[in-house]
Amino acid sequence: GLDIRPDAVSAVLIDSSIKGTVIDAHEYVPFSGRKEDRNGLSALLETIEQKMDISDAVCVASFPADEISFRNIQVPFKGQKKIKKILPYELEPTLPFPVEDLIIDFIHIEIPDHTNTKNLITAAVEKSKLQSFLDTLATFNIEPEIVTVGGYPTAFSLANFLDSHKNWLFIDIDNNKSTIFIILSGSICLIRSFAIHSAARSDKVKLLCGNIRRTIYALEKILGLDFKPDGGFITGCGIDDLGFDKEMEQALGFSIERVDILQFADILKQQPLPPSWIPNLMDNALSLALMEIKGAKGFNFRKGPFALKKFWEENKKNLIQTGVFLVLVLSLGWFNVFLDSYFLEKRLARLNHQITGIFTSTFPEVKNVVDPVQQMKIKIQQARQNALLPGETEKQIRAIDLLNTISKAIPKEMDVTLKTFVMGSESISISGDTDSFNSVDNIKIKLEQADIFKKIIISAANIDKIDKRVRFKLKVDL
Repeated sequence: GLDIRPDAVSAVLIDSSIKGTVIDAHEYVPFSGRKEDRNGLSALLETIEQKMDISDAVCVASFPADEISFRNIQVPFKGQKKIKKILPYELEPTLPFPVEDLIIDFIHIEIPDHTNTKNLITAAVEKSKLQSFLDTLATFNIEPEIVTVGGYPTAFSLANFLDSHKNWLFIDIDNNKSTIFIILSGSICLIRSFAIHSAARSDKVKLLCGNIRRTIYALEKILGLDFKPDGGFITGCGIDDLGFDKEMEQALGFSIERVDILQFADILKQQPLPPSWIPNLMDNALSLALMEIKGAKGFNFRKGPFALKKFWEENKKNLIQTGVFLVLVLSLGWFNVFLDSYFLEKRLARLNHQITGIFTSTFPEVKNVVDPVQQMKIKIQQARQNALLPGETEKQIRAIDLLNTISKAIPKEMDVTLKTFVMGSESISISGDTDSFNSVDNIKIKLEQADIFKKIIISAANIDKIDKRVRFKLKVDL
């Protein structure tokens, strides 16, 4: 928060994170020369820049309230766009400057028994003064996101924090200026700024209280109601004297308290604040920072020709460069994908050609090749079935299983030699020789005990005249 006023500049740097909000740094620098001299403001900003690191900070600045014209008006509609269009015409007769030379903003106020109309507080500042103000800040690379009314953030913060008072005053007091904010039912409903040129404290209090009474009277005339304040709150560099608030109480007839926004704000106090933290000097800068953190809406003169540059305008060159680089990266990526796809397709075509060649060379009888992989699977399945048992059979008994059964059925001590094994679709034929006819019968009996064979027939059994062995043939039904 950067609070710039006729007498001094104060700044508060806040670090807001998930862990909480902490005051990183603060500084108060009074004017030493002519208050109207912008070179004097530059000197103060230079001092603050030297003592505080504000290079990456989001800035919210206040514009001196004594250079702003405030008006209360009523409009018959609530639409923001319509209000903005008619404001210059409504305000022109009441302002001392041509409306085309002004930047105008407004806030809505809620007034009891005023439900049929929309009540507004308008604030108008000369474009030339605002431009000079922003130019001075720009020389220190300070580009405030918000430029608001001096003292308004503190009044706004108090209106949100205070529950004990319903109708009250907030007075922001400088050495020679003061700004009065009247709060009605928790809503700021009137703002006025006055000069209080006087060296003596009693005369200064007298002038100030006279302005307060006139402001309350003006409020009652404008809104048509009686206003009885529950109390008043003061801050600013013009109340260093401890007896200031007491004299105001005696003159006004209601309590006056000094503000300390830090008591209300949700700020982590990890260590005691240094003696340089004086509430009446730092309240306004602190309130500016708090408004930004909380995203509160209020007066903001950064509009029209003074609006912040759009993100595109500020970063156009960098965004274009980034976009070109991104397009190049994406183009290279797509080109790489295209090359991979192209070579993959070529490899796939080569593999398909090899598969087709293998299939046609293995199964030359197939003339119509549509899907060589699927057709080869079918051919392999057919070959497997034929290898199990020639012909059509539902049992699909493997030859190796039949030989294993025969081998296990014939005892090892039996003198027998098997010479042929012919496999058919429903039977097998076995031939061999053994030592006697009894052995042939025993072979038949042993094979009949196997579940896999249905019927065993001895189709031949003869004695060889040379070696005297019995040659036999068996037909085995499956």
